[in-house]
Amino acid sequence: MRFSISLFCILLITTSCISTKPQTTKQNVDKPIDADSIIASISVASPPKIDALNLSNLVSLMESLNNIPFEQREVTLKSIKDEAKTVLDQPWPKALDTNPIRSRYNVFVTDIHVAADKRLDQNVAAQQANAIVKMKKSWNIFIGQISHVEASAVLEMAPR
Repeated sequence: MRFSISLFCILLITTSCISTKPQTTKQNVDKPIDADSIIASISVASPPKIDALNLSNLVSLMESLNNIPFEQREVTLKSIKDEAKTVLDQPWPKALDTNPIRSRYNVFVTDIHVAADKRLDQNVAAQQANAIVKMKKSWNIFIGQISHVEASAVLEMAPR
């Protein structure tokens, strides 16, 4: 009797200690075509020619996001983030090295970090597309500021 009770207890302990197969959560990618159209809806503004700052690589990488499939976009976003850090570390011309312009560029860099490193939950493609659109809008505001074109930050920052 003691043997059967102890055997039952051992069996109960071993079955409760055995871990089940970990459940993998699959990210939901709904309609990446809709996300592609969201990304393509905002165009990237071209910067004025500035010899001290090389912004052409950054612009070409951001423009390429319209044509890159969802599965490969994360790599391009990380490249944009690295390029933006490079521009941030370069010496800026005195005319552009002002607090409002640098602050606007820092907002753009923050939006890149959010788009590249964001942990996405439901509907991954749409969330990534919205982060990319926000990044593009902050870039356009930055370019408007350095181009001396008056950009309405109130209208651009309003949630849609």
